[in-house]
Amino acid sequence: MVIMAALAFLILSPFGSTYQSAVALPSGDGACGEPSAEGSTRWYFAEGYTGEGFQEYLVIFNPAEEATDLRVTPLFNHSQQAAGTATANPATPSVETGSGPGTIDVLLPGRTRLTLDINSLVGADREVSLYLESGSPVVAERPMYFAYRGAWKGCTVTSGAESLSKSWYFAEGCTREGFETWILLANPGEEATQATVWLILEDGSTHPFHLDLPPLSRRTLFVNQAVGGGRDVGARVEADMEICAERVMYFHYHGRWPGGHASSGLGFPRKTYLFPEGYTGNGFEEWLTLYAPRETSGPDGAVVALNCLFEGGEERAFEVRLEPDRRYTLNVNQLVGEGRNVSLELFSEEPFLAERPMYFNYAGVCRGGHVSKGVAAAESRWWLAEGTTRGGFHTYLCLMNPDHRDADVEVDNVFGSETYTDSYLVPGRSRLTVRVQGPLLPSSAHRTAHTDPYDVSFEVRSSVPIAVERPVYHPGSSFEVANAMDHIWNLSVNLGQRVEGTAGEAAAAEYIAGVLRGYGYSPTIQEVPLPNGGITRNVIAETNPLASPDSVKILFVGGHYDTKAGTGSPGANDNASGAAVVLELARCFAEMENSQGVALRFVLFGGEERLVEGTDLHHFGSRHYVQNLTQWEREHAIGAIVVDMVGVGEQLYARTMGIGPMDLCNRLMAYARDAGISLPYLVSGSYSDHEPFEKAGIPAVWLEYKDDPWYHTPGDSYEKINPSYIENTGRLLEGFIRSRLVRGD
Repeated sequence: MVIMAALAFLILSPFGSTYQSAVALPSGDGACGEPSAEGSTRWYFAEGYTGEGFQEYLVIFNPAEEATDLRVTPLFNHSQQAAGTATANPATPSVETGSGPGTIDVLLPGRTRLTLDINSLVGADREVSLYLESGSPVVAERPMYFAYRGAWKGCTVTSGAESLSKSWYFAEGCTREGFETWILLANPGEEATQATVWLILEDGSTHPFHLDLPPLSRRTLFVNQAVGGGRDVGARVEADMEICAERVMYFHYHGRWPGGHASSGLGFPRKTYLFPEGYTGNGFEEWLTLYAPRETSGPDGAVVALNCLFEGGEERAFEVRLEPDRRYTLNVNQLVGEGRNVSLELFSEEPFLAERPMYFNYAGVCRGGHVSKGVAAAESRWWLAEGTTRGGFHTYLCLMNPDHRDADVEVDNVFGSETYTDSYLVPGRSRLTVRVQGPLLPSSAHRTAHTDPYDVSFEVRSSVPIAVERPVYHPGSSFEVANAMDHIWNLSVNLGQRVEGTAGEAAAAEYIAGVLRGYGYSPTIQEVPLPNGGITRNVIAETNPLASPDSVKILFVGGHYDTKAGTGSPGANDNASGAAVVLELARCFAEMENSQGVALRFVLFGGEERLVEGTDLHHFGSRHYVQNLTQWEREHAIGAIVVDMVGVGEQLYARTMGIGPMDLCNRLMAYARDAGISLPYLVSGSYSDHEPFEKAGIPAVWLEYKDDPWYHTPGDSYEKINPSYIENTGRLLEGFIRSRLVRGD
């Protein structure tokens, strides 16, 4: 099939360790790492920033058996120049000597990975490029976590450049609504130089911009300001002396998926590109950006053969014709169809540029995007510096076999001083995706509450040449209001009324159980008989504490998901809002490991609403649940937090009937006071699922925003929900629960 680069066939884009401290900047996003086949003794990173809302790291992996010396030289804007020398300790990367942000010297042991905290090493509020030198070849990547302009949260990872060049090329770039693009230039030389950035637009026009680069400095070009909005942009950089360059994009894709991605570009266009990663399933949009520079492809541009390799061995071939000096964008979803794991193989007789951007809502909990410039050829060995199996991170390896022979692949997962080897078979002309799992510590007897899965680097070896990429998704383990709002939408709009005992309520229970399974739980559905002969359901999931059963304590966190009969209410606030908060809290704690023996039990109750007005026929789910607690569960209960109607109103209240122990309620209000959150107390009747817990003598507290004028009416709809109320409630409870887990009480 031939794809002509014309409107009839071209589908245009709508918009064109220590790792632990990174968790302090919650961000739903992902990054895709490109491997190195040989390593390098030089690495250059043009981009870098340590200002407010940005956390920068440098990850270095020494694949050799022998130790090597490292030197990291920061390059600042000339107004920020500073001198000095520092020494970093690999065990605890920090400045030990030196008074200013100058060179950083490190001894890196063999077969070891190191993560440097650049914010700590160079100081706050720095625009900084990095130049890494090593005594023997290493691989390096630069992760950055950010809240861009205080609003778009995400992360970028780039492998940097292994050498300097007078020319740099970028296929991707966009200034459409919700996109901001930057070009970063760094001059690590001792002499000043000049550079011209040529911006290549989708209509074939080019726009030059000239920049002076003082020695040992960096400069930044804001592409949106240079060419205006609404453009798809490629770029070519020409300098008088060798420099390095990088392109960074921040975005709010479709107005729903915030994030960013970065690329170190290419010093010269290539004739071949291999992209192992690619997915067109639900929540993913994959693109291919192409650009044939006139100075390398000639006046006729380039004809690109595009082969799509799928898991299972299927293969499809296309041809793309590129006019010179014009940016093109292909929609891979429309090209290959939805729901496909696909690798891309591109080649041409003329040099051209290609990048593969992907935007996503990964697993419904991680919104963002990443980009790759692929690799030039398959190799029998690859190295990757970055990867982690810590909570809130999901790391994958995508293995692409462009050969017709099957590939026997071994992957060394290097965790600290430990190496774990996995073996895979990748059939010829196919691809394979594997999830990287963290190992147990060398001895489980040494496992404590403070041990985390290790950060990981990779060595990939294959019997035939293959290509590799490493996607990392970062849903985070902090409360994200976007996830909760999605649950409110799905419950109140997609499912609608969920009256107890009806098919709508049963569908909601299945939805909730499916979400919990996706988070890694093994939920149970408890059937509860109703007096009218029907059935309602409780959905239950629990974390696994690392403690002996006798010492386990249980904290119940729940809320109901059913809606009031006879009202026509879709139940967005009552109580999709509370159910959504509980589900997002369950995600936050899904990977929790706590040796102090606190189990979190999440319970979504059915049948909370009154079945017959003027009677005591209500709270069927929670009453049944509490009545069937064992004596051991009652004795080991810390208490129950019930979340009900937290999306509409004026004030968040902590509520109880006042007949049960007040310990849990008082502690929650004390925590809120210390955190600066307004949470006054309000006595309640038996109006929510705290009632059976209090009557059983179990401490309980109900959280509610008051008052909701649309309560039990058709007006209780999604657009009435205040996301800031959902976030305030969720973050309050997340912080409170974590504080209790730390104390183990």
